[in-house]
Amino acid sequence: MTEWPAFIKEHFTKDVEFIRFMGIDVMETAHGYAKISIHVEQMHANTYGVTHGGVCAALVDAASGICLRTLKHKIVTVETTTVYYAPASIGDTLYATAKLVNQGKKLLHAEVEVTNQDDKRIAG
Repeated sequence: MTEWPAFIKEHFTKDVEFIRFMGIDVMETAHGYAKISIHVEQMHANTYGVTHGGVCAALVDAASGICLRTLKHKIVTVETTTVYYAPASIGDTLYATAKLVNQGKKLLHAEVEVTNQDDKRIAG
């Protein structure tokens, strides 16, 4: 069972251009689980000088997609919701942890939590 999640980690790290473009690091994968991170740089800022909400939304989408791909299904996102709890600063490292919470016949559901290097909840 561990070979496929390892393949998914390597595939997203090396072959998915969006992941590389954003500077996302695929840290861990296991069956129904993924953890990714990003070091927030100035290019990720909004007009207020904090992390753009789209960065957190991209982390939520990427983490859930990687998590669900560990199940060895072809998947696409059909809906996503991102709730913001606190701003993230330039220089922060954000971690998105995704876990499978429901596997139906046609739909899979993952929950994602985004935290910073101090384990402060940023989004989910």
